[in-house]
Amino acid sequence: MFDEWTVSTWLILLVDIVAIAIVVMFLKRKIQHKLHEVEARQAHQRLQRKRTQTSSSDEPSTKRKS
Repeated sequence: MFDEWTVSTWLILLVDIVAIAIVVMFLKRKIQHKLHEVEARQAHQRLQRKRTQTSSSDEPSTKRKS
């Protein structure tokens, strides 16, 4: 089977393999970037919740004094 392949066929195969490698690297980078975005968003939300809980726990103590 391979002995019947011409130089152009091997070249097409090589170009296809390189193209697949480029696409895989691009998709991997894009997915990692999205995961970092999600992690940053979740960290920000945790921080906001922590601030909200801290401020809400301060409010009842001031209300009790009044």
